[in-house]
Amino acid sequence: MTTPARQKFELAVLTASVGAAATCAIVYQLAIGTVSTYLAGNSTFQYSLTIGLFMSAYGIGSFASTRVENRLLDWFIWTEVLLGFLGGISSLTLFLLYGGTEYFEVGRIGLILGIGSLIGLEIPLLIRLSEASRNNLRVSVGAMMGFDYIGALVGGLAFPFVLLPLWGLLGAPAWMGLLNVAIAAAGLFVFWRQIHSRRVLAGACFLTVAVVGLAALQTQKIEQIVESNLYEDPVVYLEQTPYQRMVMTRKANDTRLYLDGSLQFSSADEYRYHEMLVHPAATRLSKISKVLVLGGGDGLALRELAKYPGIQQVVLVDLDPAMVRLGQTDPILRELNADAFANPALTVIHDDAFEFVENTRMGPFDLVIIDLPDPHHESLAKLYSVTFYQALLHIVTEDGLVAAQLGSPFFANRTYWSSISSLEAAGWQVRPYYVEVPSFGIWGFGLASRKESPEVPVRSFVGRYYETEFDSNNFRFPADLKARQPVQPNTLVRPVIVSYFRDDWRGWN
Repeated sequence: MTTPARQKFELAVLTASVGAAATCAIVYQLAIGTVSTYLAGNSTFQYSLTIGLFMSAYGIGSFASTRVENRLLDWFIWTEVLLGFLGGISSLTLFLLYGGTEYFEVGRIGLILGIGSLIGLEIPLLIRLSEASRNNLRVSVGAMMGFDYIGALVGGLAFPFVLLPLWGLLGAPAWMGLLNVAIAAAGLFVFWRQIHSRRVLAGACFLTVAVVGLAALQTQKIEQIVESNLYEDPVVYLEQTPYQRMVMTRKANDTRLYLDGSLQFSSADEYRYHEMLVHPAATRLSKISKVLVLGGGDGLALRELAKYPGIQQVVLVDLDPAMVRLGQTDPILRELNADAFANPALTVIHDDAFEFVENTRMGPFDLVIIDLPDPHHESLAKLYSVTFYQALLHIVTEDGLVAAQLGSPFFANRTYWSSISSLEAAGWQVRPYYVEVPSFGIWGFGLASRKESPEVPVRSFVGRYYETEFDSNNFRFPADLKARQPVQPNTLVRPVIVSYFRDDWRGWN
């Protein structure tokens, strides 16, 4: 006969299982959404699809629970074991499908439906088990749902702030998979005599721990292998930060940096990009005292600015401390950026560029260099918005200039001209220009000023690529680049540039 104390203990185990299971569930959902965005882009679509499919799968699992009439404990523990396995290898599966097969979309949908159905099965089973112990359905439902929501909150906060920085996109779900198996093992231990297939379940727990535990403990080695399938050259550095996934590859003398899968530079030709980012604006200013760099945590734009000895202050704003740390410490990057972070005039601030521009009192600046990632999802689209460009007006001197990378006018024509239109709508006079970078292709910029900028540079400069003598060549667009398709300015409430970016690049990928 079960004593009241024993009943309370069993009920506590079931209640704790709800909270822990909910933590695992939300982490799986976030991990799959993040991996899908990283691999396929378009965060709004990826998260909408992921959440929609998960919610539908929860319903499938809940309906399926009505067909379970007995052996509830056996069903519940099987559910946790299967969740531990599928959830634990979910990110790894998506990476392998994307890098080695043509079945990424089909596999992702199948994975979400499988994991979601098992999650949908959990709560009804636990409520019924709890109600049997408590003999009070009203209290059982309230307690179980309450702990479910609390567990989801814990998982939602832990994923970006703890799990992702510690274990990355592969390790985070793997460790949650082990937590699911721990829930199953706890249930086996506490309810051993009430479970029919206890030995088979114990073996399943052991095998799942072996497989998922290996994935969790060997995350770094597996990441190297998986990432190598996505890049042509050997991966020499990778890090998942709370903000982005940084990957560096190296082959012979070519070092390449990727953020969230997008190429940021190749050491073979980055000088073309960074010289054109900085010097067309800098050579048009007779005096440069204060400079603001938004982005550019690799230090390569700083290297070009260091060629102007009269600059008294440089402020670099980059959201991700890990990116700046890499630029400061990696031997290859330090050689590339000529130890630009050692400049005593430099101040590094880790902040969102939009928030900084809106709130700073450090201006006005003579020159602003914008070296931010392309607007491939909504959180970046605000950095290409009319509101952002209007805020810049308040921190730039009357004769100051802004130079911004705006994407490719060839590969992403509508994206580029929407950015130009946004600058113009904000009140800037804009002169578009471009450069050919072998690793990127044709890449475009915008030179913005309050009034018309000087037609020709006022100071001389000769770099590896840029020379003031030939400055005007890069401002002359051939017909296939200057043809402006009908586009809208990008705003905060209508981030059209994300759709432009996705549609522009779809035909080239």
